[in-house]
Amino acid sequence: MNCLINHLHELPVGINERLMTIRLMLASSQMATVISAYAPTLDAQDEVKEAFYADLDKILSEVPKEDKLILLGDFNARVGRNHHLWRGTLGREGVGNTNSNGILLLTKCSEHNLVITNTVFRQKNKFKTSWMHPRSKLWHLIDYVIVRSKDRRDVLNTRAMTSADDCWTDHRLIHSIMSIRLMRKRRMQKRQSRPKFKHRLFG
Repeated sequence: MNCLINHLHELPVGINERLMTIRLMLASSQMATVISAYAPTLDAQDEVKEAFYADLDKILSEVPKEDKLILLGDFNARVGRNHHLWRGTLGREGVGNTNSNGILLLTKCSEHNLVITNTVFRQKNKFKTSWMHPRSKLWHLIDYVIVRSKDRRDVLNTRAMTSADDCWTDHRLIHSIMSIRLMRKRRMQKRQSRPKFKHRLFG
């Protein structure tokens, strides 16, 4: 994470206890907005959930269109596997069933043309799931790395780190590798190649 310091263009902005944003300089005049989220749990009051997604909607709407957008965090939501219903938002490699929090997240991602990258890559379920229910002892996916659908190819892989089971959190860390494609300013003389900005993110 220390290498990110050189790319800080603005200080992090704490929206509230559940949402924070930071903008990173990727190249000259080209930026990435990273949104860190901690959504209400399944048993939270509907008013609390509505307030969270209203705040998230406002943030997403205000991110400059030219920015790369990375939304990550603990959404306390199960998005399931119905990629036919949520085409473009949910990949073919989801796990488990959808719950009501999952519908809220999927709806918001669909409204803003976002894709949940955890569900895109074929891998064993242990690399998809991030949290074990304390009573059922079943593993679920509730922590996500989300990007704009048009930037799906920037993400090389998103997976859970099973080796991090015994650290201070009861969640597996989510590891996402990205090779971010940037567009140079167009020149009339000749077409420019697209440079890449490669980085790893941990959710």
